[in-house]
Amino acid sequence: MTPELIGILAVGATVIGLMLTFRREARADNLALRAEFRADMQTFREEVHAGFAQVRGDLGDLRKDVQSLTERTSRLECVIQGLIPNRHDDAA
Repeated sequence: MTPELIGILAVGATVIGLMLTFRREARADNLALRAEFRADMQTFREEVHAGFAQVRGDLGDLRKDVQSLTERTSRLECVIQGLIPNRHDDAA
């Protein structure tokens, strides 16, 4: 073996070793990022569910308020109708 060939093989072995090391580190970083992403997604889901629960509660309160307004408006309509003479009664 010539010294040039030994040098080429040594450099090649070094490059292969570095590539394997970088690949292993990249894979570990990728797994860590996946775990972090999943944790972030779980937190986001919990926040969204809490937000929807709040909206549902607010909608329930709004529904009660609208029903209350409907009842109050009905009472006012009855009072107003009672104050206005009925034209059918006057004609008879």
